[in-house]
Amino acid sequence: MEPVQTLRESNSGFEIVWQGYLTVPFVQEWRKLSEIWTDTQGKIIQLDLSAIQRIDSAGIQLLMYLKVLSEKKHQSLQLKNHSLAVLKVLDILGLVSFFGDRVKVKKEHSGEVEFRYGTRKVG
Repeated sequence: MEPVQTLRESNSGFEIVWQGYLTVPFVQEWRKLSEIWTDTQGKIIQLDLSAIQRIDSAGIQLLMYLKVLSEKKHQSLQLKNHSLAVLKVLDILGLVSFFGDRVKVKKEHSGEVEFRYGTRKVG
């Protein structure tokens, strides 16, 4: 599936909506779409993950890389509207607290994620 990225700019920063499969092909294609991280010091970057249908280890690595890169560039990266696919992987790997974002679980999906490692921010 082709990666899709939608970008919206506001006074405080940017909102990016990713859609499709956050897997190896997306990560390879994403390099062409990554200018947003190069010159946005002090900005808030919100990454909407509501339309992510599948995520693999490459996608997780990209999210972790962007989190670390944003901190180095004094940006604020906020993940929001996590899809169930994203929540399941973050839950299995115990990475919810690594990102430290507010996580909302729809009522119909409440039994599908356990957050065994908790949701409290580490660090």
